[in-house]
Amino acid sequence: IRGCSGPSDVSYRYEKVTRGDVTKTVSVTGTLDVLNSYRVMSKINGVVNRVGVDFNQAVGKGQLLATVDSTEIDQEMSRVLAQLERARLDLAGAKADIETKKDLFKENLISRKDLEQAELNYKKIAAQFRQFQVEYEIALRNKSYTRIVSPASGIIISMDIKPMDVVAVNKPLFVIVEDLKKMYLTINVDESDIGKIARGQQATFTVSAFPGSVFEGKIDQVRLNPITQQGIVVYQAIVICDNSEMKLKPGMTATATVVVGKRENVLRVHNEAFIVSPVEVKGDFNRQYVWKKRGSVVDDLPVKKIGVKTGLVGDVFTEIASDKIKVGDEILVRIEKKFKL
Repeated sequence: IRGCSGPSDVSYRYEKVTRGDVTKTVSVTGTLDVLNSYRVMSKINGVVNRVGVDFNQAVGKGQLLATVDSTEIDQEMSRVLAQLERARLDLAGAKADIETKKDLFKENLISRKDLEQAELNYKKIAAQFRQFQVEYEIALRNKSYTRIVSPASGIIISMDIKPMDVVAVNKPLFVIVEDLKKMYLTINVDESDIGKIARGQQATFTVSAFPGSVFEGKIDQVRLNPITQQGIVVYQAIVICDNSEMKLKPGMTATATVVVGKRENVLRVHNEAFIVSPVEVKGDFNRQYVWKKRGSVVDDLPVKKIGVKTGLVGDVFTEIASDKIKVGDEILVRIEKKFKL
């Protein structure tokens, strides 16, 4: 920042025109979570009798995680199996009865009604046999549910099960993650900024656990569902981020910056140049001019008004286009009053 003597009661501050990048960002907060997680639920009611794994343990697909007591299911299987075997014998007897009565009917020793009654009896027993088959298959399936196995290879990040626990249908037992080296960050974007957010934009973020580390990611999805938080409408966007160093943990709160606009190697001036003026101007909004330092003071003003065309307005700099301004020119950015003692 350079100073220049103007009128005795004020001091003019300048910044030089430079060539470089102009970047516009949006600051947001969000929460980290894992990609491709599997929630293992109980499919039966029962009591846990064994747990064979622990937190953070790597498991393979199909690996046994825990078992549930199967005494009641075993009893049910024995009952249904006995019914099925009895129905199988009854079915064989009914079929033999039909064959016998067919022979008797040919010899005119029984009526057609007796033969039809035997065929009807066979159909009834066959229907009952099929019902017992279905019940047995259900019992077998329930028996398989007493063995809780991993649906995929990964790492156990959550457990809500221990021996002697009573479990019910749909009770969550384990959460297994395929890979912790990729995570996603759900960011909350204010409604005034959501129009600037798009898929593919770069994002950087920090977490309080590692204040000196900056993590990177890329926006993968912008969700349309509005969410109201403390009276403010926000929209969520998903950032896919790298966790190859395994520093990030599910549930961490992150402060993120999303690059929503960037222009490289352009002529630029400080944003302050568009809000300062050495003369009083009313109703001058969205102005397209700056005040350039003169070579000599004329009419008590050390600066002159230069019209410019602006491009991207960044966080610090604004992109400009003008043949009246070049790199190195000094542009007014601040006017400070001098205080006399």
